Amino acid sequence: MLERYLGFCESSVILSLRMNKNYSGKLFSNFFSLSIIQGTNFLIPILVMPHVIQRIGVGLFGVVSVAQVIMVYLSTISDYGFNLTATRDIALNKEKTKVSEIFFTVLTTKLVITALSFLSMLILVWVVPFFQNDADLYLSGFTYVVGQALLVSWFFQGVEKMKYITLSVLLARIIFAILVFIFIKEKGDAYLFLFFLGLGNIVAGLFSIYVAIYFFKLKFFYPRRVHIINELWNGWQIMISNLFINTYLYSNVFILRIFATDVIVGYYSIAERIFFAIRQILGIFSQAIYPHICQITQISKNQTVIFFRKVYLPFLLLVSVGCCTVFVFSPQITYVFVKGESSLPGLLLRMLSLVPIIVCLNIPAYQLLLSLDQKKSYFRVLTFGTIINFSANILLANAWGAAGTVIAIIITEVFITIGLNQQLYRNNLTDYIKLKTI
Repeated sequence: MLERYLGFCESSVILSLRMNKNYSGKLFSNFFSLSIIQGTNFLIPILVMPHVIQRIGVGLFGVVSVAQVIMVYLSTISDYGFNLTATRDIALNKEKTKVSEIFFTVLTTKLVITALSFLSMLILVWVVPFFQNDADLYLSGFTYVVGQALLVSWFFQGVEKMKYITLSVLLARIIFAILVFIFIKEKGDAYLFLFFLGLGNIVAGLFSIYVAIYFFKLKFFYPRRVHIINELWNGWQIMISNLFINTYLYSNVFILRIFATDVIVGYYSIAERIFFAIRQILGIFSQAIYPHICQITQISKNQTVIFFRKVYLPFLLLVSVGCCTVFVFSPQITYVFVKGESSLPGLLLRMLSLVPIIVCLNIPAYQLLLSLDQKKSYFRVLTFGTIINFSANILLANAWGAAGTVIAIIITEVFITIGLNQQLYRNNLTDYIKLKTI
């Protein structure tokens, strides 16, 4: 028994050293690249917020925030879960012909969905008074959806070479910021915010396609109808799950608007955007490790456990420290945007600062369920989570306004974290995270 234990320990050490040698550099490179990409996606819009709010006002900024939520929904539909399904397929297939087939099939499918989404937007603007009133805002803002469809970050995640599109995204966001400071000068320019944001996405997307084809020598593949239908069939559960995620993340501002004024929605949007910037760090981490998780779960449970211990646990600690810091300095952070007009944004951000810790606790379960193709379990939890969020939002936002909206978010995230970990247990996958096996 002792010899077996020592042998197991020796193999674990070898696996650990091998992982450190072969993967640590790649993980750091991908995390750094994703940090720049996602960081600029969220931080630069936040940096231009004081200028935009000063020019168009808090109330109109709330209107723009609602329009941006619509674009996020449409982007989620066009992405169709390919950030997970296509990434997994690319990570597990190294043969160039197959990779080319996946690349062009997924890209074509996304563009088809985007075209259908635009038709839907035209119908909404034509028929629904809510959209008619701000038709220029919604139509110009659709550039955001087009840009997201063109960006092939899922491909670079799969091959674990995110550095190739880092520069393009960074330059696109800088262009966005410059255009905002130059052209948004009064309330009538509010529609330009989403247009410029989308224009940057289109630049980054086109450049990412060029880099993927040129540097990875992809051969053109003309996808037939059967290929597109197959991709739609394989990804629909993830797409619906992602739609549910965005529903409980972004529908909050819609529901709050039913019970509050544009000004209150604007204050909430300020705190929410800062919260999203913090939460995006979790998304960066998940995207960076996901391709590797897909690979090592096919090789060894013990290697997966070692990886989570050496990479995830230190990350959880850093997130906890960062969230505590934001909790303490929330009033000072929000003061930059509202200059003491109200204490409400500081209170909301302080409440929201606890959420990333809760979310971080479900990362191993979330990664394992998807990498091991347990999409139904993932879908089930997100479905109930969305229902809980919608119900709690209506009740609590009506009772306590923006504070009630934040409480609904906390309740939802606690449920999802518990639910995902419970599904890990029900599917007998806990051996992938059990510390006692090391």
